[in-house]
Amino acid sequence: MNILIVIAPDSFKGSLSALEFCQIATQVIKDEYTHADIIQLPMADGGEGTLDAILASVQGRLYSVAVQNPIRHTMIAHYAILAEQQTAVIEMAQASGLPLLTAKQRNPLLTSTYGTGELILEALNQGCKHFIITLGGSATNDGGTGMLEALGVQFFDAQGKKLRMCGQALQYIASINIDSFDTRLKNCDFIIAGDVNNPLLGGQGASVIFAPQKGADASMVAILESGMKNFVEQSQHLFDSAEYLSKYAGSGAAGGMGFALMTYCQASMQSGFEWLAKINHLDKRLKEINTRPDLIITGEGCFDQQSLQGKLVGCLCQRAEHYQIPIAIICGQQQSKLDDTLLNSNIHIYCLKDQQMSLEYSMNNVKKLLQHKVLRVIINNKIN
Repeated sequence: MNILIVIAPDSFKGSLSALEFCQIATQVIKDEYTHADIIQLPMADGGEGTLDAILASVQGRLYSVAVQNPIRHTMIAHYAILAEQQTAVIEMAQASGLPLLTAKQRNPLLTSTYGTGELILEALNQGCKHFIITLGGSATNDGGTGMLEALGVQFFDAQGKKLRMCGQALQYIASINIDSFDTRLKNCDFIIAGDVNNPLLGGQGASVIFAPQKGADASMVAILESGMKNFVEQSQHLFDSAEYLSKYAGSGAAGGMGFALMTYCQASMQSGFEWLAKINHLDKRLKEINTRPDLIITGEGCFDQQSLQGKLVGCLCQRAEHYQIPIAIICGQQQSKLDDTLLNSNIHIYCLKDQQMSLEYSMNNVKKLLQHKVLRVIINNKIN
């Protein structure tokens, strides 16, 4: 009987896509063990690479459209319409992602989600009524106001001047007009796919936790937090649920995009991993005797304490433990201080970067390093 291996990695941000990981690992295994059966399941949790992971699993068509990037420069971004027509998949990172900017351009006071709104608008023009919005990897902290602006919502300051929305503009909102909000949205449903449970405001909110990762210093964080509170107050005049939703888990995702989608588009929140696992039929594959793998190989760029607490790799480890399947985690680098009590005997970690190796070298040589580690994994797991 052939050995069955499931390869289900996340992307290695900035160096390797989940699909590339699957292809490299598959080639290494097949070169050494031609009798191995392999199932490739490139995964994602809502951030960069989710669109590719989805299209690797289900039929759909990729569309290209000119949009504004986070600093309002024109660029080409992509979205997908699934084979079951009228369902659009919008990956926020495509139009509003942090990797789209240079280090000097990263400033959440100035960045906007306008381009993501343009992607939604284009999908509406294609007749889509069902939307999967994947959140993660954003360069923005504008509460999703840029996205709303692209869809027709108007924001005004105290003098009645129309605002051009970005993180900095949140503090100046004195009124919001939704008369021109695209009426087609009333007949649409939205699902948010992400892996962030943070609320919009407070010590665990979007501005405090994530804005520093996008270029904000302490003074910027204070401005953004104050502006976000103002946005909630002004939204409360239009939607009785606004204040409640600002405290809801996930409303702080992607710099507050979660809040805008929940409040203005009545979006529901789902785990990005769980949604993708569903369309991949992951549980069915792991549960049934004839498709249950002998080994799962997964991976991500940086393996740390959070990885086992709701992130993609952690969710896979929970599945592997439940079905008693060995799992190998191949990571770019590993946090030195890791609570080993979160690991069980079925989990084995392989790190591409050793202590003598620079991060730059490991990222530049990630494919070769991955080949060596995959070979080590199958040797250690006695696949022969």
